[in-house]
Amino acid sequence: MLSIEILTQFNRWWKTHSVEQELAPDIKRDMFSKIEKYLKLRQIVAVVGLRRTGKTTMIFQVIDDLIKSGVDPKNILYFSFDESVDDIRSLATLYSEKILKKEIRSEKIYIFLDEIQKLDDWQNKIKIYYDMYPNIKFFVTGSASVNILLDEKETLAGRIFYFELDVLSFEEFLRFKGKDVVLLKNDADIWKHEIKIELENYLLRPFPETIDFDDDVAKVYIKENIVEKAIFRDLRVLFDVKDIELIERLIMIVASDPGLILNLDEISKEVGKSRQTVSNYMRYLKDCFILKDVRNYRGSFKASSRKLKKYYLIHPCIALALADASIGKVAENLVQFASKANLFWREANKEVDFVLQDGSQILPIESKYSSKIRMRDLKGLLRFMDKFGVDTGFVITEDYEALEVYKGFNIQFVPLWKYLLGITSQKTI
Repeated sequence: MLSIEILTQFNRWWKTHSVEQELAPDIKRDMFSKIEKYLKLRQIVAVVGLRRTGKTTMIFQVIDDLIKSGVDPKNILYFSFDESVDDIRSLATLYSEKILKKEIRSEKIYIFLDEIQKLDDWQNKIKIYYDMYPNIKFFVTGSASVNILLDEKETLAGRIFYFELDVLSFEEFLRFKGKDVVLLKNDADIWKHEIKIELENYLLRPFPETIDFDDDVAKVYIKENIVEKAIFRDLRVLFDVKDIELIERLIMIVASDPGLILNLDEISKEVGKSRQTVSNYMRYLKDCFILKDVRNYRGSFKASSRKLKKYYLIHPCIALALADASIGKVAENLVQFASKANLFWREANKEVDFVLQDGSQILPIESKYSSKIRMRDLKGLLRFMDKFGVDTGFVITEDYEALEVYKGFNIQFVPLWKYLLGITSQKTI
């Protein structure tokens, strides 16, 4: 049962007038500065993402900034729905009567609701307060995209802004380790050895809590705190998933071979389940940020095939923790993560790993984690560029770096460690 003791435990700044530094560390995710711009707007701010990416820490950092800017600490309410509460009403009533000791509508109030997807029908419940109390600024987080990003689009249309918090980018990882990223980028060739060592560390440690873990501990952390909790908590609760063995098997298929084009008909026969069940379970894994699918480009985004899909882990750390994927596949998965590509191209026996599109601009990207690459290894890339009239393509390599012109096409070879730092001689999109 909700009590004033529970609320006070969550909101210790009511007593101390500050947020403890261990809850709100000085170093911030890149997204923090983006979210700050929306705090003065009335609309709800929703931050979603995989478990342990730092959503709760970001909340406390926002609260810390509000208090430092002069907001009365008692005008800030934080609550996590890890604590069982059936309705926002009881939370708001207790807060108004015992803490504010006045009408909740009397002045500006900031309400932060963590793991909101655990509250049944949260969209309609929060909409009532949003519409009735224009002085309340809501900030919500969740670990499942289907509840935050899909279900509320009708209920909260025009009332909410969404942000997806990924695991650490390579640049964020370096900053969290205390590295001077500007220095490293300005003199990248001088710092190549050190950057490549940190890239090896980053592959298994993209969560803020794991940056100083050794390999074995990092793998256990990913298995137990990320994958298993997503399966046994989020999937079971949100989607009433009963076949846990099938979920685990599907994850392992992708973890063993990231970038695999999955034929759902063949998979359903292999696992002895209906195609619809397999399709649903793959979607659930996407909605809980474990998997990412990439669709086949067909000349325009709208025409891209919804049937032919490649599947990746949200980050290759999961492949490294669960399976024995090749370094080439791990690198390909990392390129997908860094580029945020949602398209690839395949026609007959020709293929391009990723296609980025921004309006009329198209950039094909091949991941070839090797230092020796021949033009005959790039037949798919060259065919794509010729077919769609694209003059520049990227090839992400291990160490090879060059700009080569072949049959009128510009091929930019970029080492992975430079690509992750945004160091290229050609414009990207």
